[in-house]
Amino acid sequence: MRKLTSAVLRRKFLHLMTLVIPIAYIYIDRFPMVIALAILGISVVMIDFLRLELRPVRKFFYLHFGDLFWKREEHNLTGATMYAVSAFLSIYLFDKWIAIAVLLFLSLGDTAAHLIGVKWGITYLNSEKTIEGSAACLVICLGISMLLPHPDILVLVAGAVVASLVELFPLGVDDNLTLPLISGVAMEILAKQLVVL
Repeated sequence: MRKLTSAVLRRKFLHLMTLVIPIAYIYIDRFPMVIALAILGISVVMIDFLRLELRPVRKFFYLHFGDLFWKREEHNLTGATMYAVSAFLSIYLFDKWIAIAVLLFLSLGDTAAHLIGVKWGITYLNSEKTIEGSAACLVICLGISMLLPHPDILVLVAGAVVASLVELFPLGVDDNLTLPLISGVAMEILAKQLVVL
């Protein structure tokens, strides 16, 4: 059984700090956001590859941040790296408000899923995911959907449901990457269908 250790709580606090990106995007134009996130994404990916490939870099990271790493990240890119890549791709690929929505779903919904799942989850689908955690993700994502001015509420609710399903059913790829991209694609498709109708 997993526990909410101080390291997990610090990691989730850092996850919440990613709210700065979708909130900033409300006020900043797309082009400077894409440039800034491209620089951030490339930098983070390069640093993470150095951590994986160079022993001194790996030792530095584990000495100073070792308790923040999940076991699976010892030999793979970190969730932070996946977030940086998905933030760039979301803002580059999607309509502004869809990108904001999916990044909020990730920052808040995914965090709620983990915290609620660990603290109160009893119905496990696998070793990590609980129905209770995913229900918390859905509630948070639906709440976000109600607060955003765009796109259509049907599109936002559909995106919230897809994001929660992606969080619940692991696809073998870090959900920091898959959650915003899959829910964003679903929202883009539905938004275009509604325009046609």
